[in-house]
Amino acid sequence: MGQVLIRNLDDEVIEGLKVKARLAGVSFETFMRDRLKAIAPLSADEKIALIEEFRRQHGPLGMRTPPEDLIREERERR
Repeated sequence: MGQVLIRNLDDEVIEGLKVKARLAGVSFETFMRDRLKAIAPLSADEKIALIEEFRRQHGPLGMRTPPEDLIREERERR
């Protein structure tokens, strides 16, 4: 498992998070881990943006060999 160190957080932010953890009845570490885990998955919009970024960098994806040729070649090997 990895670790994350976040520097330069305002003391008020840290104290507010500690209070929220206490009110939730969990440790500060558990509270932060759960919150980060909840926001980590990419949303649908973020996934689309990631695909668009990939396309900008690498161009449109296209099969070099048409699928029907691949199927035909595989059949001929048998």
